[in-house]
Amino acid sequence: MSNFKIRGKRILLSKPHKEKSSIELTAPQQAEIDAELMKKWTTLEVFAIGEEVTAVKPGDKVYIPTFILQSAEIIELDGDGIKIMVGEQDVAIIW
Repeated sequence: MSNFKIRGKRILLSKPHKEKSSIELTAPQQAEIDAELMKKWTTLEVFAIGEEVTAVKPGDKVYIPTFILQSAEIIELDGDGIKIMVGEQDVAIIW
């Protein structure tokens, strides 16, 4: 895991693994496919939490409404892959 600190009530979620395709897509095409896939993400895993988060912990499974995911920050962490940043208040369901 990278050495970083998350401030406030922010949560990093692991982006679900997607199978690689042998078909080359343009950036806009890939973004469109990613947006469609995002609608199907019903269970995301908490990767890391900010210093003020109390409702979830790393490893928890959560549901984030699709409209929140569509505007969420996408971050690539060296060695840890692509993560999705949302606020603690955006978590609708915790498993």
